Amino acid sequence: MRRKIFIGSSSEGYEIANQIKDQINSQLRDWIECETWKDGNVFSLNKATLECLVKASRKYDYGILVASKDDILIKRWKIFNVMRDNVLFEMGLFLGSLGLQRAFLITHDKISLPSDYNGVTVVKYNDKNINDKISSIISEIIKTKESFNLKPVPSAALALGYFQSFILPFAKKHFELSPDFQLKILLPTNISDINAQISKYKAENLSIQTTGDRPIAYQYENAKNKYWDIPTTLQTIDNLIDYFVPSLEVGINVEKQEWIQHELRNFKGTLETLINKQDVYKSNFAIEFL
Repeated sequence: MRRKIFIGSSSEGYEIANQIKDQINSQLRDWIECETWKDGNVFSLNKATLECLVKASRKYDYGILVASKDDILIKRWKIFNVMRDNVLFEMGLFLGSLGLQRAFLITHDKISLPSDYNGVTVVKYNDKNINDKISSIISEIIKTKESFNLKPVPSAALALGYFQSFILPFAKKHFELSPDFQLKILLPTNISDINAQISKYKAENLSIQTTGDRPIAYQYENAKNKYWDIPTTLQTIDNLIDYFVPSLEVGINVEKQEWIQHELRNFKGTLETLINKQDVYKSNFAIEFL
């Protein structure tokens, strides 16, 4: 299964886009497959353009956007050549989804770029050097052959997996024994030491681990049919974010903590939505932060 590259452009820049496609396919055909916006695999019948582009930014491994010299812009009383608006928008879409190493902008050397690109090395082409500039992009792609892109942290996917592998089986198992059972799902705000927090909560709340077939939770000793669980799968969030926000100092990393809090809220919200769809079991569950 070859990795896929999306190549976008305006209609006027399509010749360059097709040239990029041919050059990449000829050199990297063994592990790369290029598709332009005209090849029929991006825009679907009865689907909005924006919806198709968002899906494309998620399913492709790389994105290359061609900024050709298409339009004229008057900015602060000066006239500039600029790319088509939709190309700029699509570049932002792919950049946000794929990151700096896998989304590339190749621009005509006579166009003006947004000020956000000041100080950024951008591939700029003209009629004479286009092949060399395409080769420079190919060189950057080759650097990623032995690596893979970490997408944004999948807290919703983790919640879905936890729901399907633990919550639903637990509900079916215990509902047959006692329809009034209660399971409290506890989410620690500090997810770096979940096992220690499980031990602490267990000791403070006089709990014993249930026995028998999985799924297994903890039962409050002083309350019949009342259980609790701390999802250890949350450790995945902590481990993944370390790749995105490596620690450069000793102490609390504020950026990492804010991101973790966002993902925990997303995890909790996803779980609540999935549980609320279960008319039979939804009153048997509660989700709280420790």
